[in-house]
Amino acid sequence: MTAPPTIPVGFARYQTLDAWRGVACLMVIVYHSTLVHTGTPGLAPDVGVTGALLWLAGYGNLGVPIFFVISGYCISAAADRARRHGHPARTYFLRRFRRIYPPLWAVIAGLSLFFLVVDYVAWPGLLSTLPWQQPRPWWFSGWQWAGNLTLTETWRHYFVGGPRAHFPGQAWTLCYEEQFYAITGLLLFAVPARFFLGSILVTLGCAAMLAVHVAFDVPVRGFFFDGSWFMFAAGMAVYYVITQRVEWRMRAIAILVSAGLALWLFVDIQLGVAVTFAGMLLVLHRFDTQLLAWRTVRGLGWCGTMCYSLYLVHQTPVKAVSAALHVWGFQSGLATLMVVMPACVVVSLLFGRLFFKTVESRFLNVPLSISGTRQRVERPGTFPSDIKVTSII
Repeated sequence: MTAPPTIPVGFARYQTLDAWRGVACLMVIVYHSTLVHTGTPGLAPDVGVTGALLWLAGYGNLGVPIFFVISGYCISAAADRARRHGHPARTYFLRRFRRIYPPLWAVIAGLSLFFLVVDYVAWPGLLSTLPWQQPRPWWFSGWQWAGNLTLTETWRHYFVGGPRAHFPGQAWTLCYEEQFYAITGLLLFAVPARFFLGSILVTLGCAAMLAVHVAFDVPVRGFFFDGSWFMFAAGMAVYYVITQRVEWRMRAIAILVSAGLALWLFVDIQLGVAVTFAGMLLVLHRFDTQLLAWRTVRGLGWCGTMCYSLYLVHQTPVKAVSAALHVWGFQSGLATLMVVMPACVVVSLLFGRLFFKTVESRFLNVPLSISGTRQRVERPGTFPSDIKVTSII
């Protein structure tokens, strides 16, 4: 029997994923830039084109399931490379830790100082009052801080301490990412030769847990088996088809797109978007090189290469900018679209780039060779394929 065609791991790089990261991150920033306006009571309703655009911006949080799908692809690539080249699971975990936690801790420290200067001294209450309240760091309990610093806050409260509370607010998604990475690492440790089969079994286990949740009302929100794993698994499926089962491409596209649309319409829009997006990635993969020639795609890719920094730092500055502009009279829907939203995007890009250059770039994982030694990055400012596929969200 002829072995199924495969693509060598070195050719599994999906170059336009950086552009999709940029799209997802900008979607979330745009969504956050409208929350002060949409959360303020008593304003005149937004109608016409303005109302339609603000309604569309309200779905910017769908950038999160797009992130989860991309993470599924990228971490599958990292794990597959590790198992093929003989790197132990310990190396995988150490590289994930280095990539994620030091930048997170730096952001927490920086935003705590930002709160002290802006919300307590310069403009009391600008950040910590409604609408879209950002809690001051010193309002958090010790257990909540432990959950935030370890990215366990989505599920920590089931076992110890008070209710969950995230700092920064968007860090809840990183708690899911950490669970995804941990499960992937355990599969890499336990069944490296059957990594993808193990992933399928985890997916079936998550489906069983959801069935238990529905039947017996067992609380699962905050754990990877609350449905979020399926978004990650959709990205893993894309990687598997592209690198292991090329002949399955058309069938996989049909299944993912049709299932995604059905989930979108009848079950859960976030899961539906994730599965549909996975099908889109399979469709667009063959045009990867051609799409990179587009200037817009390269510009979005520039955002995508620093998406972790951009995602980490943006929320609190966006609240500061949108709240300040609201106080200064930019309160209408049109002003939100024409002034507040662009200002928030520009400030987020500036803060994100500054953080990327000064902090995150110091913790990018250098590619490993087959022997386990570090490879030299040939040109400053460029990103070898392993750096691209192991970057968070």
